[in-house]
Amino acid sequence: MKFNNKLIIGSVLIIATSFMLGINSENKDNVILEKAEPIVQYRDNIQGVDQPFPFIIQIDNVNADLENFSYNNEKGKYIYENINNLPIPQRKLLANNKDTVEYIYGYLTGERVDFSYGESVTLNRKYPYYIQWDRRWAYNPLGATDVAIGGCGPVAVSMAIGGLLDDYKITPDVIVEIENAAGYFTPSGTSWDFFPYIANRYGLNSQKLTINQNSINSALMKGNPLIASVNPGKFTTVGHIILIAGIDENGDYIINDPNSLGRSLKAWSYDELVTELRAVWEFSK
Repeated sequence: MKFNNKLIIGSVLIIATSFMLGINSENKDNVILEKAEPIVQYRDNIQGVDQPFPFIIQIDNVNADLENFSYNNEKGKYIYENINNLPIPQRKLLANNKDTVEYIYGYLTGERVDFSYGESVTLNRKYPYYIQWDRRWAYNPLGATDVAIGGCGPVAVSMAIGGLLDDYKITPDVIVEIENAAGYFTPSGTSWDFFPYIANRYGLNSQKLTINQNSINSALMKGNPLIASVNPGKFTTVGHIILIAGIDENGDYIINDPNSLGRSLKAWSYDELVTELRAVWEFSK
């Protein structure tokens, strides 16, 4: 398996009730993606569900949401019956994203999956799409937490480097192991110093950009990925790391959000995205 090594600066994704479409291109000039092909796999029953916004934060509301979910979902029922064994961060994760139910269920039962290569959901983008609560690495320790809760940084990095180097073996668990060993995970999450460190380790360049449309577009038009630290807001309540993977034919941004397939399928305008951006790094060869 190899990831598409063509420059992707355009993407259209269509969601239907029974399947999702990804986009692939035969255009050797790499300018606009043209042809829709069925997504060939998705893991852990990840569907890109609708998520609440504003996010559910208060613990009473979180518990009430999980109780309601238990009425029509067998695994949700088991989770709610064992809610006292579920830490609050995991409760909030499920309340705000029902795509995480398989990870949460496995957290409580100890059920695990065998490791295999491949994206969490195949989107046919230059940069592979991985989700932090994908059960292949979700339970792996990261500092004092696990990858599902705190792993947005290394997961975004794995997507950026894996795509740049066209190497499907650079999966999130590999980057997590490096980050843990090097001590770059802090109580606040992945240290920004990790980004130049990990880029250099793989023989790549890392440059912190000025946040403006020209600098962002210039990097993306060269086919380079952008690691972005975002403020609490549209992505999470506590800050987050995402990958800006490209630009579509309308000038909107293609996002690989390691915490949400739904937000990854959405086209983001500059005006909508820039309010969230805290810092941006361009990775390049």
